Amino acid sequence: MKFSHLCARCLPLLMLLPALSMADSDRNYKIAPNLFKKGVGMHEVADMPIVREGGLSISETPTIPLKSNTIYLRQKKGPKEYHWFSGQLDVNNFTRLHAFSLKENYLKSSEVIGMRFYGSSNTKAFQDESDIYFDKEYIYSPRVPKLFFRKNDRWQMLKETDLPGVINISSPIKDLQTTSITIKMVDSVPSRIYPVKPGMYAFAFSAPDYLPYVDAVYVPSGSVVELKPELIAVDTTAINPPKTTVTLDSVAAARTLEQTEYLYDKLTYELQRNVDLVDTNEFSKIYPTPRRPLTLNIAEDEQPYHDYMVRFKQKRLEALDLWRSSKMGPARLVNKALRRKLDSLQALPLRGAMIPSKMEPVYGIDPATNEKAVVGIRVFLGKDHERYDVSWNGYVDGYTPDSLYAMIVAGASVRAIITLENNKPVWHYQEGLLKGRYQYRYSKLELEIDKNILPSHGSFELPGYIFDMTEVQDWLNRPIEPPPQEISEERKVETAKADEGFHLEVNANAPRIIRDKIRGSVALIDSGAFRYYGKVVSMSPFAIHTTEVTQQMFKEVMAKIDSTQRIEDHSTFLAPRKPVHNINWEDARKFCQAIGGDLPTEAQWEFAGRADNNEGSLWNLDENPNVNIYAVYRDNSYKKGKSSFDYGPQPVSSKKPNQWGLYDMSGNVAEWTLDSYSMFSFWVEDSNPTGSMMGSNKVYKGGSWKDKESVLNLTERDDEDPRYWSDAIGFRCAFSRSIFDMREVDAAPAATEPEKTMNNALGGETSWTPFAGSK
Repeated sequence: MKFSHLCARCLPLLMLLPALSMADSDRNYKIAPNLFKKGVGMHEVADMPIVREGGLSISETPTIPLKSNTIYLRQKKGPKEYHWFSGQLDVNNFTRLHAFSLKENYLKSSEVIGMRFYGSSNTKAFQDESDIYFDKEYIYSPRVPKLFFRKNDRWQMLKETDLPGVINISSPIKDLQTTSITIKMVDSVPSRIYPVKPGMYAFAFSAPDYLPYVDAVYVPSGSVVELKPELIAVDTTAINPPKTTVTLDSVAAARTLEQTEYLYDKLTYELQRNVDLVDTNEFSKIYPTPRRPLTLNIAEDEQPYHDYMVRFKQKRLEALDLWRSSKMGPARLVNKALRRKLDSLQALPLRGAMIPSKMEPVYGIDPATNEKAVVGIRVFLGKDHERYDVSWNGYVDGYTPDSLYAMIVAGASVRAIITLENNKPVWHYQEGLLKGRYQYRYSKLELEIDKNILPSHGSFELPGYIFDMTEVQDWLNRPIEPPPQEISEERKVETAKADEGFHLEVNANAPRIIRDKIRGSVALIDSGAFRYYGKVVSMSPFAIHTTEVTQQMFKEVMAKIDSTQRIEDHSTFLAPRKPVHNINWEDARKFCQAIGGDLPTEAQWEFAGRADNNEGSLWNLDENPNVNIYAVYRDNSYKKGKSSFDYGPQPVSSKKPNQWGLYDMSGNVAEWTLDSYSMFSFWVEDSNPTGSMMGSNKVYKGGSWKDKESVLNLTERDDEDPRYWSDAIGFRCAFSRSIFDMREVDAAPAATEPEKTMNNALGGETSWTPFAGSK
């Protein structure tokens, strides 16, 4: 490149050097854990929204995750001393705060604890706000409606959101049980629920000797709403009590859950024959009617109202059954005893053995070869619409998946030993009639092969008709509170430690990775949002290569297209699995278009690379950060010298992937993106940003084997003339999701959607054998 060209490109940058040299690094805008001092009394602040227990609050060490229904105060004593307090919410002063939703601002509670916040971006690092309040879902300022913070070497602003509300639940009824329908909670529902985003909320209520019911309220912004459930007491007056063959003695004699269920079904059948003896008009008169959508400030077709009505109808049927049974005299006592026994037996864990009805290989991508291979075993258990109807995907210790499958095909004896967290099946009703009971609380599977029990690793898949049931969804999606953890080092946030080997459990937001016949290994990215150049932007679904385009793939694609359209590979570090390099932007784009895609936009590339994190250097998310695990870069490649095998770009996927299964997003070779670059363009679209409208240069990202660690930050960018090529620049392609949504791929992903049907392909009798101690 000519010197005059370099000077022309650098002149605008040189003009900005005085301003850039004044910028502080990100670390000056963070609060190191050792700056939080324990055992210090709280400094009194006017209109504090936190209740001081016993009139005194002592500072403590911040722990993550933050507790539910608790408000926290971070109080600044000086530039190098902060205090952390927790307590209950003072609702009288709560309405004075400015709220900033973590979700809407794409932040996590674990990272904001150690971030300094400012009332203006025109401030020094030590001039952060003195008092900041936190809870699990919001940040609050008692002073300013705008908060700024510094991340990835740029100022970013928090968008103020509606102040959340509070729900107080009170009732004189003893042993009242409350279940949230619209808020997922780890523990039982407390008497005060906070914070709640403005909107509609529904709860189910029950208590011994009362009819269960569902109620709902609307919570305006910053309001405290009182919910006082009024349950109807059960009237036990019996006019014509029926006779039943199920007695208290037979209930006491039942030993297993199945025996108890049989007695319950028998009692229900006998009572149903006496339904005509009970006039249900009285029930209809006393039981509450559902609230209308207008009173809840919601449309009838919106999901929260739909969920409310589904649960209301379910509870009304339960209440009607209970009301009918209350009119059955002595049979009511038998029914009550049965319910208690069912509850106690269903709470127990269960372990037993089954003969698989079918076993088959699971295909995926072998990271070592980037080729289709057997990566696991799928085990089918039970039969369609039977009590046990489930499949399991995974692998066992001591065997590779393909060798294990070969043993099974050769006739090895196989049993599956299953553990259920609770022996509680879901009861499936249709038009008021019980159609079946299905187990769903599976927690562990071990394979017994030729009478040897082998440790197994994998995940269960329920068939769709079980998976879609409300009770099953509630249990599968229940929040699981991790144990409290003190923040002990500056860079320690919510981490996802490296998994070793094949693993089927993935990040909840992780994309599905498939192997396409034409395009190779591709990650299917769902829609989402992330912080991009200081702004929260939304992204539509797309697909992207999991690795940089390899020389082998480049060669295979070029061999299939017209010779007049072929692009020559000028790579100098030759190996089939090394990335293509020495390629300019124009040729890289032509390749992607040849296989039905394009270069990713800078936003698509960064969204996929950061994998649902705000951190640009992903190794900083690990407990012990180590860039060498993730990236081929200057220190472990270029500095080795030309005589070393480590010099130059390395085979793709030789380092640890990000949490979404994408390799080499930092280092190896930098990667072209679709976007044009102009240093004078500051506009970022709200949705699917596409880069500058001006400028002829093109953006490339990720850093390379020649770059130092700071350049590997995924939020950094560089630019070049689209005709430029280098042994440090390669590419990967992006695609429309519709390509893969409409076509079959030649290999299933490791985790698939729930199976809809099953069959007994191995032959023989499928049976369940409880182990000792199981009920």
